[in-house]
Amino acid sequence: MRRLALVWLVFAFAGCGVLDDEGPALTKQPDPAIYGPTEAVPGEQLEFAPPELRDPSPEVARALDDGAIAVVDLTGTPAIEPSVLETASDQRLQDIRWSRWGEDGAEGRGQLRALTCRPTCATGGFKTIAARITLHGVKVCSGRRYFERAELHPSSGPQPANYLRAPC
Repeated sequence: MRRLALVWLVFAFAGCGVLDDEGPALTKQPDPAIYGPTEAVPGEQLEFAPPELRDPSPEVARALDDGAIAVVDLTGTPAIEPSVLETASDQRLQDIRWSRWGEDGAEGRGQLRALTCRPTCATGGFKTIAARITLHGVKVCSGRRYFERAELHPSSGPQPANYLRAPC
């Protein structure tokens, strides 16, 4: 009987105290030369393919044919002063109010809704923070004008990546 109790105790306590949910305590920060920087750092914009342009609504098509300038979001949808822009696969700028829109650029303010990826991207939620967007440069593609690039300026945190650009 004692042997059975001893075997039971060994199995019952096997693995206890090996690691907690947070992992082992670090005595120093990981080496940035191996693991990279601990915080996001500004860098060069990566080149990426332009979005596949979708047909604009009849109203937007008429305005573009009359010389208006559109912005194309990540889905390839052209719009003029849109209230929502898909800026990356994990974020959108919504409730946008534009203060200017024209040859010299555009500026608006809205709410940036981004995936938090905490604890993981699959199980994380979304956070929403105030943000400002500026659109720069005008490029002509197939006879229509589009803003060439964009910058997002959140009210807190680093500037997030965005994939807004002209379709050509």
